[in-house]
Amino acid sequence: MSRTITFEEFPGTCNLANGYIEKHSTHPPKIALINCAGMCLRGEIARRVANIVNYRLLPEKTVSVCFQGTVAGGCPQEKLIERAEKVVFLDGCTLKCSSRLVRGALDIKADVEVILTDALCDFDKKLFAVTELPDEEIQAQAEKAAAAIASGITS
Repeated sequence: MSRTITFEEFPGTCNLANGYIEKHSTHPPKIALINCAGMCLRGEIARRVANIVNYRLLPEKTVSVCFQGTVAGGCPQEKLIERAEKVVFLDGCTLKCSSRLVRGALDIKADVEVILTDALCDFDKKLFAVTELPDEEIQAQAEKAAAAIASGITS
């Protein structure tokens, strides 16, 4: 199935995001991390994994990219993707929404890797809502997946 999406023109921009983009556009190319932001447990874990990798484990080698901003517009997130040496999608589940949306919106020239964070986690896969797993366990699963991803994407 294929869809055409039309977005409402956005008259403004996000100055905070623009500052982040500018800061990371002056460094040597980095690995662009684009994560799922789903409303379920898997999306929550993927979001946490991206933040752990980007801000704690590999801050000098990675940059976070907002896939919603990239697809919908409003700030030049695609600059971070265009400059990236590699683009890593951290999708929470097999639907791979973030990678499908961004790859549909942009022609990515860099190497692309899609990682299912769910596959790196060990919890009851029948659980869906973020309230079905204690926050400490969600964080532990995210830490475990982030460590595996950090060692894998830089080797």
